[in-house]
Amino acid sequence: MGYLPVQVREALQHMEKRVQEQVQEIRLRASCPLCITVSGREKIVGAMGERTSLASRGVLVTQKMVEQSFQAICEYSIYRYTKEIREGFITISGGNRVGIAGSAVYREGVLTQMRYISGLNFRIAHAVKGCADSLYQKVFGVQPCSLLLSGNVGSGKTTMLRDLCRLLGEKWRVSLVDERSEIAAMHAGVPRYDVGIHTDVLDGFPRGEGLLTALRVLTPQILVCDEIGTQEDVQAILRVHGCGVPVVASVHAGSWEELQRRCILKRLLEEGVFTHVAHLSALQLGKVQTIR
Repeated sequence: MGYLPVQVREALQHMEKRVQEQVQEIRLRASCPLCITVSGREKIVGAMGERTSLASRGVLVTQKMVEQSFQAICEYSIYRYTKEIREGFITISGGNRVGIAGSAVYREGVLTQMRYISGLNFRIAHAVKGCADSLYQKVFGVQPCSLLLSGNVGSGKTTMLRDLCRLLGEKWRVSLVDERSEIAAMHAGVPRYDVGIHTDVLDGFPRGEGLLTALRVLTPQILVCDEIGTQEDVQAILRVHGCGVPVVASVHAGSWEELQRRCILKRLLEEGVFTHVAHLSALQLGKVQTIR
């Protein structure tokens, strides 16, 4: 709430607690009404917290309100968050990711910054204990194995991965590479979410570097990371695989066919790095649709 403009905060506080707990996203768009996403559906929010489809009844978000909120999530030091802004999002307290819409600034063909911020999307992180129980029981037995968790944006990959990490960390020595500080939501060296009693967290490390660092110094029995997608990630996972340490990771893909078409993942699949691939449903949040 502390990152949001006063008018937005007051409207959200008027909503029923039951609805508050189900909010997945809060969207601020300049010169547009306030919107929230619940159960995958976006609705306009009125001054008394009512959900409506009428724009005229919604809380109007001004450009100044967006700018104020943007300054708050940057802790009033935009320079400190240059790297994150270039990537299009900032992770705030509690592992919540704020997506940024605005105008790109390029220098010599390279994206260096964003300006004229026109919209913010607060994606609310949820820890759902037990959501990975079924997947864990089906995939993991006496020995830890490797798993690739795929799904569309908003399908619950990070929430599922967080609970898997908790379950794995109850039994085995886990190293979690949390590049975006979303899985464990570390604060002053302490994870805000339960990621397992035998889990070591490398917070803010680039995935590739973090995986190799953990392999060298933390003697993990299993490695966990989120959202692989770069050549550096692939090379690090191949090296980890060569040392015999299984990896549990997530990736953005809408289907098994799409996953196979991703050039960056082709080598990992061909070399059998992952013994299992689980795909999350696009229609039902956090539900495993298939396991290969």
